[in-house]
Amino acid sequence: MSTILITGATGTLGSEVVQQLHTRGHHVRAYTRQVQPAVPMGVEVFQGDIRDGSGLDKATKGVDAIIHCATFFGEVNATDLAGTSHLIEAAQAHGAPHLIYVSIAGIDHSQFSYFQAKLAVERLIEQSTLPWSILRVTQFHHYILSLIKDWEDEQTSTITVPAGTRLQPIDIREVAAALIELAEQEAAGHVPDIGGPEILTIEEIVETYQRVLNKKRVIRAEGPEVLPGEYYDAFRSDEKLIPDRAVAHITWERFLQERVEKLVG
Repeated sequence: MSTILITGATGTLGSEVVQQLHTRGHHVRAYTRQVQPAVPMGVEVFQGDIRDGSGLDKATKGVDAIIHCATFFGEVNATDLAGTSHLIEAAQAHGAPHLIYVSIAGIDHSQFSYFQAKLAVERLIEQSTLPWSILRVTQFHHYILSLIKDWEDEQTSTITVPAGTRLQPIDIREVAAALIELAEQEAAGHVPDIGGPEILTIEEIVETYQRVLNKKRVIRAEGPEVLPGEYYDAFRSDEKLIPDRAVAHITWERFLQERVEKLVG
């Protein structure tokens, strides 16, 4: 089996990739800032910080492929841009491992600064000497769940959401499986995007959340005058939707039902 390195290995997506790779019998390397991360037995841990490139030289030596999951919305220049440059430099010094990058659907149609940074990362990878594959996906279930929790107001029993928003939630298990499939093959460049199985309004998403978790908060849909800025502008845009690539299978409702006890408890 191949030796595969995962950056962002203890993050939401990265940890799922590590688990699936380990189950499939690959030699797995987890690159993380954590000194003693919780990883499956047999996974080799390489501690470092992608923002300054520490630990990458050892982590990339002798690998067949790299699944690049490291990202941080709050430090996109340091983590995504500078971090990817450090990763490419280290990988190129050790031959030509296949670099697989997970990106976001619709970023080439948006002026949102975070999306533009992700697009710049794609360009860095394209211009490297490494064989590469880039997969763009829609919005993770976990991400949408975290947003709803942020929007909930315990004092007023309301959930304030950006009006006019539609999303296409996808499960990280299916994204991880798609990334691993790419890592097990030859580099393919830009591959077809993958999106969640359904496009839902933000109201439908929150209504399902409340029904499954037996909550009864009032949903307030607000426009730019209440929820302003480029973040919410990008959220309201349909450019992030890919209805012709709704190829995943796990629905938002199924994701929630699988986690009812944890979410309620």
